[in-house]
Amino acid sequence: MASYPEIASLISERVPDMVALRRELHAHPELAYEERETAARVRKRLASLDGIRVREGVGGTGLVAVLGAEKTGPCVALRADMDALPMEEETDLPYRSTVPGKMHACGHDGHTAALLGAAEVLHAVRDTLGHPVVFIFQPAEEGGAGAARMIADGVFDDPGPAAIFGLHNMPLATMRFGQIAWRPGPLMAAGGVFDIRIRGRGGHAAIPQLSTDPVAVAGHVITALQHVVSRQADPLTPSVVSITKIQGGSTYNVIPSEAQLKGTFRCLDQIEFEAMRERISGIVQRIAEAFGAEAEVRFAPDPYPVLVNDERACGVLDSVCRATDRESDRVAPCPPMMASEDFAFYTHEIPGAFFFVGTRPPDQESIPMCHHPAFDFNDDALPLCIAMHCEIARRFPELWNAD
Repeated sequence: MASYPEIASLISERVPDMVALRRELHAHPELAYEERETAARVRKRLASLDGIRVREGVGGTGLVAVLGAEKTGPCVALRADMDALPMEEETDLPYRSTVPGKMHACGHDGHTAALLGAAEVLHAVRDTLGHPVVFIFQPAEEGGAGAARMIADGVFDDPGPAAIFGLHNMPLATMRFGQIAWRPGPLMAAGGVFDIRIRGRGGHAAIPQLSTDPVAVAGHVITALQHVVSRQADPLTPSVVSITKIQGGSTYNVIPSEAQLKGTFRCLDQIEFEAMRERISGIVQRIAEAFGAEAEVRFAPDPYPVLVNDERACGVLDSVCRATDRESDRVAPCPPMMASEDFAFYTHEIPGAFFFVGTRPPDQESIPMCHHPAFDFNDDALPLCIAMHCEIARRFPELWNAD
């Protein structure tokens, strides 16, 4: 096996190219299931690596690349997401988004560049690997359940990975630059979204007794839905129900015939999450009926499940961190999060672990968080992200079979 200093040298050689690619991706963001040019850029670089097998169009616009498919050791999969967000960028960066209303506000451009860099480094030392490595470039993490589509499209077929690993940049002030954070067990919440349509009877606002006011009904619905968490969910299980949009009416003196709500619900327990869905639907229907209105609740398909980190896979992460940097503060504590991540679909199929890499520059107390219009991935973190992918892949057989 190649030494870690040799790997670090190979990474350093490739970092300038990966930074340039990352910024190119940042300037040309594509939304969920639109990542054709992004995938093409990745495919072009992979095509220069002889012996890597690439499958295109997986899950729509995804790529799956396999290094060492003919080898017999335990296979490991590494995943990066490629999609951007539907929002306007508010930076003056020279590589800012060139596409109105779209930006890489979550760092998926950095994730893609890091995984591609790792593929190039591992290809350079391929003769020292006795096992296959699968590189998954996934579409549609941001609400599109791209992982579920890739699974349905056979992402784990030929070869079948024994485990999967993924990373996410973390700009929060609570993590120092270069720290690695994860936890075994539930890490990120199951998450779903819903649309509520309340139909009443419109009329003049001065004579409300002749109408059935859907806005008033919506107010009762909003209040009652807070009881799903405070009075119906297990208080020992973190849960959230949030109404994030309300729309109804067009002027001051007209009671509309319809009101619409949008919201999200999340939970760190899968069974409790399914129960929350039923409670939300029941509350809305019963309140509407009590006020003489009608209600329809629609839940988006493919809600994200709880992301559960496998203990054995977390043991691999721990060993890799200590092998690449022996500083005692390399690993940071990681509490569960109520955000959702579709990497969870993978960990419901095979063992896996998801982890965070601290990206806040050491000289700054805070930087814009993911999904902020001024967010930008910190390129200084690319070498560490590439190294984590490389060392997980290189050391996987010995660490996975350690017991």
